[in-house]
Amino acid sequence: MGSKTPTVYVCAGSDCRERKADARKLRGAIDGVATEVPVGCQKLCDGPVVGVEVDDTVQWFGAVRGKKARRALVGLLETGAVPPELKALRSKKRAGKLR
Repeated sequence: MGSKTPTVYVCAGSDCRERKADARKLRGAIDGVATEVPVGCQKLCDGPVVGVEVDDTVQWFGAVRGKKARRALVGLLETGAVPPELKALRSKKRAGKLR
C-alpha cells in the first residue's frame, strides 16, 4: 500500500465494545502496521468490525476475530490485496460508507 501508513477504522459501537478480548487482540495485531481510528457504530453488529481503504474505497469487514482473520487483516494492510479469509467477512452494504 505504498509508504503511507494505512488506517484501520475500528467500530466503537456497543456490540463491538463488548468483545473486549477480541478487540484487544485486534489492536495488538495492527499495532505498528496501521493507525487505528475509532468510529461510531457501523450497524454491522458482528464485532470486531473494521474498515480499511481498498482501491480508494473503505471496505468493511465484520467478525474479524481469530488468528486467521487477524493475520488476513495484517496481510491486507501490508499488500493492499484482500485475502480470501477476509472476502467472506466483507460487508457489501457498507462499502464506501463511514458513519
